[in-house]
Amino acid sequence: MAKSARRSAKGKSPAISPVSSGASTPSSQSGPLPPFTLAPDSLTPILSILSPSEVYLIHIDTSAPDLKKQTFTVPLLTNILIAALLALRIYTVRNTYPALLATVLGLNSSMTVDTTSLSFAEIATLILRRALPIMLDYFLFMTFVPWPTRFYRGPAQWRRKVGFQDNEIIVRRSQPRLSQTLERNRWVREDEGMRDKIVAAVTPDRLRKTGYLLIDTDWDLDYAAMIKAHELVDDTNKGLSLDEFRTAVLVNTDTDGWIIWHVGDENTEEGRVRSKQRDQILAFKDKLSDMGHEALFFRWVELIQYESTRPGGFTAERQASAMVQAKQMFDDAGVDFTNFWQEVGGMEGFGGDDWEGQDELD
Repeated sequence: MAKSARRSAKGKSPAISPVSSGASTPSSQSGPLPPFTLAPDSLTPILSILSPSEVYLIHIDTSAPDLKKQTFTVPLLTNILIAALLALRIYTVRNTYPALLATVLGLNSSMTVDTTSLSFAEIATLILRRALPIMLDYFLFMTFVPWPTRFYRGPAQWRRKVGFQDNEIIVRRSQPRLSQTLERNRWVREDEGMRDKIVAAVTPDRLRKTGYLLIDTDWDLDYAAMIKAHELVDDTNKGLSLDEFRTAVLVNTDTDGWIIWHVGDENTEEGRVRSKQRDQILAFKDKLSDMGHEALFFRWVELIQYESTRPGGFTAERQASAMVQAKQMFDDAGVDFTNFWQEVGGMEGFGGDDWEGQDELD
């Protein structure tokens, strides 16, 4: 899984997809970099509430509902306790701050003191005795008030609307600590260390934990997105399948908009085939680049995309036509077509079908 991502990034190859346009140019990227693809339209309601500057991880939490209740109970009780202590503190000083305010405004109150009869040491002691509680209260409220507030707006609302289900959609959002270090549009292609770090967050071992336990210094839960996702799945009119939210990485780019990588698909037979095809494409591009013919690679991409996106599909006849055109293209560039493809492992699988047209050239 991680290996495929790294190799794809190093090669910077365009995607060979039947839905890609054939109007690309040698200097342009023809669609998202594999293993990423364009996010499906069915996810648009979710994507519209996500931040383009963040990275998102999606998966389905299959932990037992009892475990989910247990992991929610601890922070629930903690925040209730914090709210109770803050309320108690407010009740305790309910008369203190109004009296202090009245004194500041020059009005008589229980806190008013005639300083003319006090020594300098007594005045300093009085100021210190009044300043310390104010500083302590400021610290308490600035530090702890956001906790129950965030908990009510996030986890509490999430559980109130979604409940505790056998299968729950989890959406994680990158923390500023992580996202601020990303170089937009480039890290997907070039930052191998960052890709590995993100892949590590969606490994099967990592996802064995229930969603609430996946919050760390790099990732937080996006509660609004999770609520929206469940609404779409539960809405019979939308008809959105739970499988749409299988393990994936979501990121926004300037060129392609929202792109998605269904990480779990890499472990299926179809995923392994796609991974093999990507490896072949990368080997193809790297070898042509080493030979000084990188432009030839993009011309080949245009040719295959044009033939594979024509009405009727990439038939055997069109495969044969593409092979003839490709051979002519290589010959014109001074590259031995047959020997070249033998060295990079053949052309099987490119464009969606086996290259039956190869027989026309043998």
